[in-house]
Amino acid sequence: MAMPALPFVTAFYAALTGLLCVLLSALVIRQRFRRRVSIGDGGDAEMSRISRVFGNFAEYAALVLVLLALLEICGGSRVLVHALGIAFVASRVAHAFGLARTTEVNPGRAAGIITTLLVILVASIALLVIVTRKVLG
Repeated sequence: MAMPALPFVTAFYAALTGLLCVLLSALVIRQRFRRRVSIGDGGDAEMSRISRVFGNFAEYAALVLVLLALLEICGGSRVLVHALGIAFVASRVAHAFGLARTTEVNPGRAAGIITTLLVILVASIALLVIVTRKVLG
């Protein structure tokens, strides 16, 4: 049995996701210093919003990276993995900008969450198709 290829495409998007994580964390830390809030949001709406920017990012990042890695390892199309990786990173940037500006629904937030959910849906379906073919075939 041949060793599966290492998920280098996913590793690239994991690195970009890591950089985005550091950036969003820095924004939260900066806001904590400005507002003098050590834990939680201190009842400050702006602190709450900035914390949610990071929290929302973190809630999706791990799942998407696992799906992309499994898709790549299981023989999914590199083009598909790239497309999903690009879409995910772009969606998280759009969502972060949208939510950082206002808690109101806005194009950045809407596009960010819709695209993120589409990435999860497409990656999940593609992975199910590949695994089902391997198991049944």
